[in-house]
Amino acid sequence: MRVILNPAARHGAGRRLRPLIERELESRRLEFDIVETEGPGHAVELARRAADASVARVVAAGGDGTVHEVANGLMSASGAPPSLGLIPIGTGNDFVKMVPGTSSRAQAFETLASGIEKPVDVGVARWDDRTEYFMNAMGTGIDVEVVRQMRRSGWMPGMMIYLAALMRALVNFRPIPVRLQIDELDSSGSIMILAVCNGPSIGGAFRVCPQARPDDGVLDVCVVSELPLHRILRVVPRVLRGTHEGQPGISMHRGTRVRLGGIGGDPFPFQLDGELREANGDVDVSLAARQLNVVCNSPAVSGRKA
Repeated sequence: MRVILNPAARHGAGRRLRPLIERELESRRLEFDIVETEGPGHAVELARRAADASVARVVAAGGDGTVHEVANGLMSASGAPPSLGLIPIGTGNDFVKMVPGTSSRAQAFETLASGIEKPVDVGVARWDDRTEYFMNAMGTGIDVEVVRQMRRSGWMPGMMIYLAALMRALVNFRPIPVRLQIDELDSSGSIMILAVCNGPSIGGAFRVCPQARPDDGVLDVCVVSELPLHRILRVVPRVLRGTHEGQPGISMHRGTRVRLGGIGGDPFPFQLDGELREANGDVDVSLAARQLNVVCNSPAVSGRKA
């Protein structure tokens, strides 16, 4: 087993937790080695090397960004990908919320020792001759500005940092015009948020697509149209609870292929698991259905909190 540790996760908590990780894995008589990332993108290469070296299990020790990079390394390897293990260290930890037995580090260590492997779907985004995978969600609209604001913030608890970033983003954000195709459904218009989800939540606590399951072979899509500020503020608590479906200006969809892009020829910004990207044209989104095994303690991988 190879542990890919992001020492910078949660503002340096990853580095401080390395001795604990070593003790916990050793106490369970697991054979492992730990490699640390040195910067953005490094976990992709480390995971790809582990897969090409036939390592049976690769563990992402970090936040959603670390999981994103490790998954991309595993999915881009030459052969069948190793299974993905999880040690949560990040701020939001959205992906671990849907993998039973990984919602806390104590659970995660035990799951790595005695858990089972369960196949899950992996999102695939293609644009400008590029392909990148995502485990949890991709989106555009105010979500992009929220990610930018979060990166400028100091440390605070997961939901609080997202809420603070959302409030700052709302001050100057203007809805963006978007073309959207979900299977055979075509639409266009100005949106506040457009989220394409493999899992139910973003930002640590916002249940944008509460019915999403990472093993059902279907993408869930939430579209929030242009809304006045006072209505957005009323909707936010509903999104936290996952009860916003049916509210005016909000539509929920499901499909196997999604195509989205801007209107007017400007570069189209979006995020993949919280990683900012930009396309010169449309973005095509699909699923690699049940193509990656995750280590969990129950076969019932779902959108419910682990």
